[in-house]
Amino acid sequence: MRFSTWRIAWRNLRRNRRRTALAVTAVALGQLLVVFVNCMMAGSFDEMMRTITGPLVGHVQIQHPDWREEQAVDLYLENLAAARAAIEALPDVESAAPRVYTAVLSAPGRRTGRPADAEAAVLIGVDVAVEAGRGGILDGLAPEKLPAGKGVVLGKVLARRLGVGPGEQVAVIGQDADEFPVSDLFDVTAVVRGKVDVVNRLGIILPLPEAQAFLALRDRAHEIIVRAADSRDAERIAAAIARIPVLAGARVLPWRQAVPQLAGLVEMKGWFDLIFVAILFVAAAAGIANTMMMSTFERTHEFGMLLALGARPRRLVGMIFAEAVILGVIGVAIGSAAGAAVVAVTAKTGIDYGALGGIRDEEVAFAGMTFSYVVYPKLELRHVLLGLIAVTATSILASAWPASVAARLQPAEAMRS
Repeated sequence: MRFSTWRIAWRNLRRNRRRTALAVTAVALGQLLVVFVNCMMAGSFDEMMRTITGPLVGHVQIQHPDWREEQAVDLYLENLAAARAAIEALPDVESAAPRVYTAVLSAPGRRTGRPADAEAAVLIGVDVAVEAGRGGILDGLAPEKLPAGKGVVLGKVLARRLGVGPGEQVAVIGQDADEFPVSDLFDVTAVVRGKVDVVNRLGIILPLPEAQAFLALRDRAHEIIVRAADSRDAERIAAAIARIPVLAGARVLPWRQAVPQLAGLVEMKGWFDLIFVAILFVAAAAGIANTMMMSTFERTHEFGMLLALGARPRRLVGMIFAEAVILGVIGVAIGSAAGAAVVAVTAKTGIDYGALGGIRDEEVAFAGMTFSYVVYPKLELRHVLLGLIAVTATSILASAWPASVAARLQPAEAMRS
């Protein structure tokens, strides 16, 4: 398309500045909505993925075939050291974190004289070095508060029910893998409130070697949580793990299979993106089609003169398309700038859905995990480009009818109008 065509199109848009401004405003508001909502969804998606594939689920889970249904202390994986070494040797595997679990009774280490002091709990043995890293069950805990030796970390709700805190002791009574009763006293190093609901309500976290000795699980674990460099590699890594001989017969689940209900929520994000792009289509089409149609009918006489002077119909069509594209691009630019500014502010402060809905809690528990009501929008270039592509395509489609009207004009008839 000639440069002069774009220059004429720009001058034509300046004739009726009020109408042009209204069309640009409609597109800008649509783009602002698309950028802000999609950035908010991106922030929410990232937080959801960190929660799902972080402390509780990981990217791949390895368990005894019957563990998920029964969760009995004697349903464990054998040859833990060999299995772990084989998993960590696989490409794109960041860590393999073994865990042991068992249901126990807990009580304050001091005597209170109240029989109601005993509380149900879950003893969780973890590799402290791995779980204290990014995404681990102990992520964010200060080094001096990490469990070591007889030191344990308690979930906040359980600690409140027991009435114990850091520096005090908790008594644990349970059953080992050989079905013998076991009991011991542990020192509380910290009380935590994390993203795993079962840890908050029932958790007693202690070092893996101590838990293995307590439960007679030498070189065994109930579960291995594998974290990958990229969540998209989960299925491929799970397939590679399933082929490891020492893990023959174990159940290997990528995170989508381990928590299908949450995987479904993640998949919904793509549909939300499409919904808001559709809103932008409607806003752009309504504003641009109306503007171009009115502009075309107002300039029928002018178009007739141009045709009489030798201008080809395709030149008029190109002019109308150029006007529509200019309208759309200006609207996208303004809307993107406004959306980016709003995202920049809310990315620091966050948006508290709970407060907006009158909910006082900061978090909600679902499927064993704790999700925050506060969302921090995340700006991504694709959100701006998506709007630009959508509006450009809509501009061309919306101006097709006015362009076809102009292309069919007869010079003599048009000049008499």
